Amino acid sequence: MQHSDTFLLAALRTTPRRYRMPSLPADAGAAAASSTDAALAFAIEAVRIGQEELGVPPPASVRSLFTEALAQLIRKALAPEGGDSAFQALVMQAQDAEVREHAQLSKQREADQRAIRAATNAFAHPGKLRHMPADEVRDALARLHGLAATDSWEELARAIERLLDLDLFAQKNLQPALQAILSNPALERLVLGNRLLHLEAVQRYQALCERQGPTAGSHAALTKGRASARRGEAAEETGVQAFRKIADALNQHEKGVASYRVVQSLRNPPAFPGEANKAKEEWDAAIVRSSAGDGDELVLLAEIKASPAAATADLSRLLRGLRRLAEASPEATYAFASADGVARIHGGSLQRLQPDGDSLPPHVIYCCSAPPEAHPPVLSAASKAVLLGEPASLAFAHQLLAGELPSPASLEPVWNALMSEPRLRAALHQYDTARKARAAMLHPADLLASVAQCLEAAGG
Repeated sequence: MQHSDTFLLAALRTTPRRYRMPSLPADAGAAAASSTDAALAFAIEAVRIGQEELGVPPPASVRSLFTEALAQLIRKALAPEGGDSAFQALVMQAQDAEVREHAQLSKQREADQRAIRAATNAFAHPGKLRHMPADEVRDALARLHGLAATDSWEELARAIERLLDLDLFAQKNLQPALQAILSNPALERLVLGNRLLHLEAVQRYQALCERQGPTAGSHAALTKGRASARRGEAAEETGVQAFRKIADALNQHEKGVASYRVVQSLRNPPAFPGEANKAKEEWDAAIVRSSAGDGDELVLLAEIKASPAAATADLSRLLRGLRRLAEASPEATYAFASADGVARIHGGSLQRLQPDGDSLPPHVIYCCSAPPEAHPPVLSAASKAVLLGEPASLAFAHQLLAGELPSPASLEPVWNALMSEPRLRAALHQYDTARKARAAMLHPADLLASVAQCLEAAGG
């Protein structure tokens, strides 16, 4: 990098980090004396450091710390008041075959509903019935449509059976379609699902699920989604405004030698080198520098988040996207579509986006304008859910609910899985991932102030 890019890099280095992760306890003793979450996070991070940095497993004392803390986490999660409703629902699934069957049926309920309603509408939609004579068959078909629309699946099956018993000419033409619905496994699943809803255990399970938040597709879920989208849009607007001010300040310092500008929503060219492989392909905002050469130089790439926690889940995808961008040819220029027109970016500047291991390059940041949390969580909710969902954790919970006093040592299979199983890799890296993501997260006002200070110190 050159021109005023060096001042921007200096500002990126010196900008305060409002969202940094808190430090973990200094040792196992301090971890044992701290909170359950901190003890688990310490033990998990000890496993990661032992594997990746020291090449040795952590001592038995850390294993005991982990199992004791996980046992405490399970006890807290089972508490009737203030417990973890998602875990309690999972325990119910594992304990009760009918609850488990209800949960399985629920996963395909919407698809089954669409299939039966579409099949019914094919001959019983009100628009089709208008062209039929007003008789017993039309009334029966209208009833079928109404039953399907109101999720009355058992009544729908009985109504179809009655209609098939009618010895009417119009009914005979419909017989294949009626038989197809009646024999459709989707209708059988819907009927069974409705029957299960009357069971007390299933109703308790449903209540636990409802405590976790609005059901997908519901009005409450849509309202929540719209509110989240508005927060994202507001965060992006705040970030982009700051970037434009930064670009203006750099342009004033350059006095016409180079031109900095902001581009939003850059999208990878269709034939870009490398494989997508779940990598990020669209980028929230960037500052590019145009000069006499071919193509723009990318001097800042930013992903804008409405909350600090959002960056942690995004980091692995961001890293994959950067590695792919770094596969650019240094001699080529690539046309990125964006909200501000086509941005032609020089391949050499894309190559400089190559991450250092799992750490972001200094000119790639997360941007967030939300207030920092008073106590950022050292153990993510996702990691808790993974640990609680392990078979040994569920078995431990079952024993507690049965009035037994299981030993925390029975949770050692979770410890062993943490050290070797791919399904727990994200949990194993949870603190390190959050630390790296939050270390790269800047408040736009802080970055703008740092740029101004660096330029002022340089006489700009």
